[in-house]
Amino acid sequence: MDIQKKIQSLNLPKDSFIVVGSGILGALGIRESNDIDMIVSQEVFDELDAAGWERDAWADQMVLKKDLFDLGTRWSGHTVDELLQHATVINDVPYLSLDDLLVWKKERARSKDIVDVQLISDYQQRQTA
Repeated sequence: MDIQKKIQSLNLPKDSFIVVGSGILGALGIRESNDIDMIVSQEVFDELDAAGWERDAWADQMVLKKDLFDLGTRWSGHTVDELLQHATVINDVPYLSLDDLLVWKKERARSKDIVDVQLISDYQQRQTA
C-alpha cells in the first residue's frame, strides 16, 4: 500500500494530521500496514464528519472511517499538535515516531503488539549495526 498517495488523496492541510499506529512500520519497510490510523485536527475531523464519513469508536473516542482510513482527534490522550512535536517525517508525511510507537506497543502488550515490538527491536538493531 502506498500510504503517501492515499494520504495525499485527502488533500489535508499541512500540520493538521499525523499517522499513528502501524503506519510507520509500513513506511520504514518493517512490515506491511493494512490500514491508515491518523490523528487529525478538530477542524479536519468536523469537515470529514460533515462530508459523510462513517462514524465508529475507538476505546475512548468517536472516530471516522472511510476506505483504509480511521481518523480520530486524540491518540493516548494527545492532540495532533502535541504528536507532531515528535513526529518522524517520511516523504512529507508525519508519522508517530518509532520510539513512541514502541513504548505504546509495550504498554498495550496484545499478541500483535508483542510481535511488533520484536520487529521494531530487530529493525533498530540493524540500523545501529
